[in-house]
Amino acid sequence: MIVYHGNSDPVFSVNHTIDWYEKIRAAEPQASDFVRLFTIPGMHHCYGGPATDRFDMLTALVNWVERGVPPASVPAATGPDGNTPWPNRTRPLCPYPQQARYVGTGSLEDAANFRCVAPAS
Repeated sequence: MIVYHGNSDPVFSVNHTIDWYEKIRAAEPQASDFVRLFTIPGMHHCYGGPATDRFDMLTALVNWVERGVPPASVPAATGPDGNTPWPNRTRPLCPYPQQARYVGTGSLEDAANFRCVAPAS
């Protein structure tokens, strides 16, 4: 199962989804073998907002279920239509609790220059 939630969702708090996911992880330490949560920075309810809200979770799910390749990240982009201050930005979406972090070189607009890392404790 892949679940995603916009961090700027004005309808439902991403914190409730994170709480749900943490309860699954507490009950089943191997939860990441069958469910992954992706939080989308800046995304509103299902899409929109100043966010990389264009992504393909279905292909990630098919690759996981049919090919046994769990999603380590999912490529995402903003649109060129001017709905964000960063047209054509790309980023990796990372499975919670990981976050995309800049590697220190290259364009800030290119996902190739970011890695999914666990947050500092």
